[in-house]
Amino acid sequence: ISFHANAGWVITQQSYDSDEGVSTALIETIYLQDNIMKVVQPEMVTMFNLNNQTITIISPVKKVYWTGQVADYKKEIKDAMQEAMEEQLKNAREEQKEMIRKMYKGMMESIDNPSKFAGEEPEDYDLQIEKTGDKERIAGRMAHKYSISVNGAIKEEAWLSESDRPHEEFDIGKFYDVFGDFTSQASTSAFYQNHENYIEFAKKGFPLKSINYYGGYESISEVTNLEKENMDASEFNPPADFKKVSLVEIGLEEQE
Repeated sequence: ISFHANAGWVITQQSYDSDEGVSTALIETIYLQDNIMKVVQPEMVTMFNLNNQTITIISPVKKVYWTGQVADYKKEIKDAMQEAMEEQLKNAREEQKEMIRKMYKGMMESIDNPSKFAGEEPEDYDLQIEKTGDKERIAGRMAHKYSISVNGAIKEEAWLSESDRPHEEFDIGKFYDVFGDFTSQASTSAFYQNHENYIEFAKKGFPLKSINYYGGYESISEVTNLEKENMDASEFNPPADFKKVSLVEIGLEEQE
């Protein structure tokens, strides 16, 4: 067992939609150290390990976990869809079968190419990232406001702490390269966030607050606490008494 520990980061943040308000916020704690990110939510823990390129999904409620690479994730999801499709076709009337096949084929293609399938990524777009000159104190730190637009329409405002660099513990560029398909699958990232200029921007500091504009409502995410901390390597392993299972058993389909 390696007890080597660099100083990592522990970050608590809350995310909510503007039309629902902060009382409905999802609170999550993020641990970053040695190129591993662990995201703890009430029902689910997800770990991204850049060293071996694996994702680990843990269900604290069911005491089970799944681990694998993005390719394994896609394959298991598609296999489960294939099975569900065959099950539905057994009981379907002849005239429904074509529609069922089409629907599942579309879903499977979206697993392989999520952002293209979502229909939101334009072939060609102009990304503008601009430092506004505004500053705000968030979680006890000074944050500089940036404005991000695509083709002239504002998509995001981000407040960066430029003195804190948790990304030195976790390579954000490599994260998007390795796990980009997984995050767009889980709808946790927008297409322009994979743009090289955006990734360069993300390395400038740490976002203490961001507002994403979706035309009609905004989603807001803000850090409530940010601390440097030494963590034991075991912090990034599933608990010893948890059982390794397939994705279907973890119940990812309940999360969708």
